[in-house]
Amino acid sequence: MLKRAIVVVQEHLKAAGLYSGPAHGIADPATDAAVTRALARRQAEIPPGALGFPLRRRLVMMLQLICRDRGIPSDPIDGYWGQVTQTAWDSLVHLMDHGRLPPPWRDREPGEANPNGWPRDTGDQSAMRAFYGQPGSPPIRKVTCPWPLRLAWNPAERLTHIGVHARVADSLGRVLAKVHAHYGTAELKRLRLDLFGGCFANRRKRGGTSWSTHAWAVALDWDPARNQLTWGRDRAALDAPDYDFWWDAWEEEGWVSLGRSRNFDWMHVQAARL
Repeated sequence: MLKRAIVVVQEHLKAAGLYSGPAHGIADPATDAAVTRALARRQAEIPPGALGFPLRRRLVMMLQLICRDRGIPSDPIDGYWGQVTQTAWDSLVHLMDHGRLPPPWRDREPGEANPNGWPRDTGDQSAMRAFYGQPGSPPIRKVTCPWPLRLAWNPAERLTHIGVHARVADSLGRVLAKVHAHYGTAELKRLRLDLFGGCFANRRKRGGTSWSTHAWAVALDWDPARNQLTWGRDRAALDAPDYDFWWDAWEEEGWVSLGRSRNFDWMHVQAARL
């Protein structure tokens, strides 16, 4: 059983006044006794004879009950760590880490529209060069953002414009205007969509040899701290339902979210197809 799961059980038992030891993630005799006392109070919810089950199975039952108490589906309460319990545990971790349950899984595939004819960023990147020119020195045009922006790594610094490749500037302006009209400045700030992580960066892709789309100034990053490179939809803030319109606005213009398409780097959206 996961050490953190044992810690959660120990903290629950401590809060219930049934355990006075440390929440160290070790299934010691004191934890064993406390789990037995807690399950004895809830015998109507557990299988007959469950108090005599091995400690590991009783710990899992306790965790399943904790999930149930938080409104997280975890039935049957049987002490087996199967797929239902794993999903319940993932939801509980999300609740503890973010203060809310994860959004329900939504079958929303990224849009296929590409009205501006953005090139594909594949292979030798010849399509990118043909469309945007050589990486590293793109023709930059400034686009006014309808809401105040802050630099993600220095929030005290304010921005009014975003510099992007001239070929994507009009499209970016349409996206920003549509997003602002839908959410408004106050809501965009609440959603942390005022935290801008940058556009142009003359570099290769992390861990690779091909050029980053940032080197053409056709990629933008948003709220990097809560949408880190290796995070999937279980952790990335930008996968929440509040951001559905945000992504729809980008995808109607053909921009691609790496998060929605590949489930990593949720901060990143680019005017390049995959």
